[in-house]
Amino acid sequence: MDFINEAAAVNGLADEIVKGGVCLFNAVKYIYSIAEESFYTVSIKDAFKIVLNNITDTDSLTALGLRIDGESCGEMMGEEYEKVLPLMVYSLAVRIPVLKNLRGASGPMTDDQLYKVYNAVMAKGAENYKDAVTESFMEIKYLVRKGKRLPPYNADWFKTYIYTSVPALSEITNKNMFLLGFADVLFAMFYSCLEEALFEKIKEYSADDFGESIEL
Repeated sequence: MDFINEAAAVNGLADEIVKGGVCLFNAVKYIYSIAEESFYTVSIKDAFKIVLNNITDTDSLTALGLRIDGESCGEMMGEEYEKVLPLMVYSLAVRIPVLKNLRGASGPMTDDQLYKVYNAVMAKGAENYKDAVTESFMEIKYLVRKGKRLPPYNADWFKTYIYTSVPALSEITNKNMFLLGFADVLFAMFYSCLEEALFEKIKEYSADDFGESIEL
């Protein structure tokens, strides 16, 4: 695909993915804080709406009066939970080959362009800590190239990591079960919105006149 400035496009797309990972990371913390004393006064529907309409605004949920400090999210303040952030960014980075489905006048993004975006995201701190994320860039690339159906983006890796590495969040409590149940819904919806945002970013950087060019 022809970009007005390929280096700017690569860096811009990488930044968008990183910001998406940070937003998802913070959204999980903010939602966890709902299970504190504000549990019965904050609408979970409002929380969803705010997050999904602001997928790169890392603190959009402060509009509901939610906090992610030690008092509300003490169980998430340890070093092991902090590794969830680079894991979230990595889990989004491995799906970069999906962007090949956007076709402009000069064709889709090339494998080289997709790999450059992936490397840029990895250079910004993405990490598959403890191999928690089972998907890989090459696996998704293969599925996209063959036109095969991709597995949905979900919270399975997140929950497995919590169960094995963050004991304070794996205990059977109302608050923890609320978190894990919420993650199932949030991850899938968030990824869908982020993917659309990335498609829009590609059109901004492209030298093509796209028109109706998204093929899903």
